[in-house]
Amino acid sequence: MSQWLKAALAGTLVAGVCLGAAAWSGARELTGRREELQRDARVVARLVSTRIQGGLEKHMTAMRQMANFYVSSRKVGEKQFLTYAANTLKMSPACLNIAYVDRSLRILRSYPPDADRWSMVFDARTHQPGYETLVRANRALRPMLSPPMRLFGGTWGFVLVEPVVANGRLLGTLVGACRGQEYFDSMVLPEVTERYEQVLLDSGTGIFASDVGGSSDLSVPAVSESFDFGGADWEVRIKPQDHVVHARLAAGRTLFWAMACLFSLAFGALASAATLWAIGMSARLQSQGAALVEVRTRLDGAKEQLLHAERMSALGELVAGVAHEINNPLAGIVGYTQLLMKRRFSAPVQKKLETIAAEGGRMAKIVRNLLTFARKHASEKSLTDLNSVVRSTLEIKAYHLRANQIKVVEELDPGLPATLLDFHQMQQVLLNLLNNAEQAMLEARHGHTIRLTTRIVGDRIQMRVADDGPGIPPEIRERVLEPFFTTKKEGHGTGLGLSLCNGIVQEHGGRLSVESPPGEGATFIIDLPIRQEAVEADEAAKPFPAPAIDPLKVLVIDDETSMQDFLVDLLELGGHAVDTASDVPEAVAKIAAGDHDLIITDLKMPGGTGRDVYAAVLESRPHLARRIVFTTGQIAGDEMVDFLKMTGNELVLKPCNIDEMESAIARAARN
Repeated sequence: MSQWLKAALAGTLVAGVCLGAAAWSGARELTGRREELQRDARVVARLVSTRIQGGLEKHMTAMRQMANFYVSSRKVGEKQFLTYAANTLKMSPACLNIAYVDRSLRILRSYPPDADRWSMVFDARTHQPGYETLVRANRALRPMLSPPMRLFGGTWGFVLVEPVVANGRLLGTLVGACRGQEYFDSMVLPEVTERYEQVLLDSGTGIFASDVGGSSDLSVPAVSESFDFGGADWEVRIKPQDHVVHARLAAGRTLFWAMACLFSLAFGALASAATLWAIGMSARLQSQGAALVEVRTRLDGAKEQLLHAERMSALGELVAGVAHEINNPLAGIVGYTQLLMKRRFSAPVQKKLETIAAEGGRMAKIVRNLLTFARKHASEKSLTDLNSVVRSTLEIKAYHLRANQIKVVEELDPGLPATLLDFHQMQQVLLNLLNNAEQAMLEARHGHTIRLTTRIVGDRIQMRVADDGPGIPPEIRERVLEPFFTTKKEGHGTGLGLSLCNGIVQEHGGRLSVESPPGEGATFIIDLPIRQEAVEADEAAKPFPAPAIDPLKVLVIDDETSMQDFLVDLLELGGHAVDTASDVPEAVAKIAAGDHDLIITDLKMPGGTGRDVYAAVLESRPHLARRIVFTTGQIAGDEMVDFLKMTGNELVLKPCNIDEMESAIARAARN
């Protein structure tokens, strides 16, 4: 398809869309105009209804005044009746006659004086509506209006009946006959008649209609306004006349469609021009495709590196917070366990305490190992037999593997030399690899054997973790070690496990790789160097027992109750007097008022930090500034390290053993 044809099609499509939008907008506008016409008609209907109701009320008032005249006069003669009736008819020009009827329904007087005209009104056989209205009004002793009826002379109208009642007793009845058309013509405003068709219904029967042709436009329906008067239901129907509807709906439509067509043509032309420009631009962009692909590749690489750095930074912050929350309660567990071990319980109890202490230390090392990976801190390594790591890890996993019917085959080289390793970090790596193999075989329901092999390859140690499970597809094999990459279902994995393992192995100077031939499961290979040069350094790093010191008065500041209680028990066991504070404001007050010899304070607490405590000591007790031992459940960051270098004070990481704390106290006491 040529570019000109494409441009023409685009312009036609846009012009069609614009015309469609204009048609939709025009339809909405017409709907709005019809609604406005109905609102106007509703207002007019309410106005006409009010005027008609007011006119009827005026007529009723005139009849009521005449009835009151009868009640207040001892005797009403012919002359008095004619005079009062003439005045009443002047107030209601549309009223034809007024008659006074006695209780037996005989016409005693009428005005104009033509009694024969009234016989037709009250003949029950020929004019039932008038007769029934009279009877109902006399029974109810209240005024009533009749339904529409044909009056004498052939005209249509209605009868208004006003009983004459004195002291609850019916004396007679005043009856007035009104022409409907003439009566209501006098009440409707001329400007309303010019614009609206009006119909008045009395008890559902039409009694008045405006003198205009019927409206043929059904798009604007009539509106109604109802009211109750004289015991009858009245309804006013108002509908705009055709010329009003047509004038309102057609106003401005020609200009609207002219503008709509003009804009459609303009936008169609713009769309055609834009299409031609886009086709030309696309051709130019295609000519630069190879260069853009190369730039995109470089940008993707930079983006992945940036995302990795951001994720690692976020992970480090998350781990630091978790470490602080775990290390604080763990410090109390480890500390109290070590205090209990000093009491020398029976051998079984002592063994259990040693197990608790060892496992607590292991938990602390796991948290520190995670921080080591996330924040690139140096791990704690010692000469370790890799086979012992394997056996210890299998003891932890033995129950789960047996429960899931997974067999473990060990092929461990007995002549494997010891090398410089962090036992707990390598145990963490092996646990992660075993968990992955176990989960893969269970989910796929394929495979039931894990083979663990250690051996010497040249001047390096190699450990292989192989399973006969489903294996790893070739398309994702190169990505399994990437951070946050996972094939597990949502909520079953974070994508950090293998990445964490890879980081630990690399920190040991080794390599982690994966092999997965089709249909033969997956094998993870850990390749480590043989390093033994740090034996002497490890021996020199062993802590010496703390020297004995004289009893001191020590202030312990910590918001963790378990850690505070442990330090109190430890210090009192050494013969020291102990004072405590749970937050910085309390500690500052006690420092200013007390005579302490040494202070042990947490670096992170409610209401302030260890720095605030140090500042308070400098201000009120400067000789104690070097006798402060800081504790923390977090790995020391650069800012904290700079602060400790500036002060020269001791720092003890939670959880700590008793020897570490006593050594730090002894060193601080010598300052």
